[in-house]
Formats: sequence, structure tokens, C-alpha cells
Amino acid sequence: MPHFANQTLEVVLYITAAVLILAFGYQLGRWVGALVAARKISTKEQELFTAQKGFKQLYETELATLKEQNTALLAEKKSLTDRVEEYRKKAAGFGGLFNTGGKKADAMYALLLENEALEEALHSQNEKLKQERTDSVKEQLRAAGYRRVLMTQLMNDERIKGYIQEILSDEKLLPAAGENAAATPPAK
Repeated sequence: MPHFANQTLEVVLYITAAVLILAFGYQLGRWVGALVAARKISTKEQELFTAQKGFKQLYETELATLKEQNTALLAEKKSLTDRVEEYRKKAAGFGGLFNTGGKKADAMYALLLENEALEEALHSQNEKLKQERTDSVKEQLRAAGYRRVLMTQLMNDERIKGYIQEILSDEKLLPAAGENAAATPPAK
């Protein structure tokens, strides 16, 4: 390593070179770190894009399948509705004593439609009443369960057991076997 005659100048030069090397190393490290981070971010973005693209394709495929099914179901519904309408008209014609058209067939058709509407209303009313009956039975079961628990607690109470034993041991308080049940006062 070369030496200078002035040692102070030599130290200043070495310190300056060391600072320049450190600054260059720091900048090089930052540049390499930024490059590695950018590459990692790019890889992650590519993975995310690939997954997102797959999900989008899956979504579009499912959507297309559902649209096809919906279209098929709508066409089937229309076909069935048309057939039902034809059957209604035929039934109205048969109800009008095999008359093909005319006022009797139209009246029969109107009555058939009204009958269907009434049956539908009756069905909905029955469903409503069924739910009310179910709720009522549930409430009665809950009340019976509550009374059962209450009676069990009462019968397990020592004071009540004592009263029952006292009544059973006193023959005067018990009704005679031949007495009329109507003569005894009703229990409250």
C-alpha cells in the first residue's frame, strides 16, 4: 500500500475512500434490495393475477351454466303453462256438454279459473291455520311441562308431605266410601 509523506493527508484520504466505499456499498445494497423486492412483488402479483383469473373463469363458467339452466327452466315453464291453459280450455269445453267454444265454454273456463283461485286461497288459509295449531300445541306442551315441574316441586316439599300424611292419618277428613260425590264440595 502506498504511503504519503504527510500522514494526516494519508488518513484523510483513507477516511474519504472508506466513506465513498461505504456510500457506494449502501447505494448498491439499496439498489439490489429494491430489485429483489420488485421481483418478489412481481411474482406475487403474477400469482394473484393467475388465481384471480382462475376465479373469474370459474365464475363466468358457473354464470353461463346458470343462465343456460334458467333459460331452459323458463322455456319449460312456458311450455307447461301453455299446456295447463290448453287443458283448462278443454275441460271447460267438456264441461259445457262437448260444446266447442261459445258462451257455455267461456263460462265454464271462468268457473274453472275461479275454482283454482279459491282452492289456492283455501290451501294458504289451511297452511296458516296449521301453523297456528302447531304453535298452540307447543304452548300447551310448554304449559303442561311447567305444571309438571311445579307439581313435582310441591310434592317434594317436606311441609306438603306432612300435610298429606296428616290428612291421610285423620279418618274424619277423608270422605266415606259410600258418600255421594255430589255432596262433597268441588275442589278449587
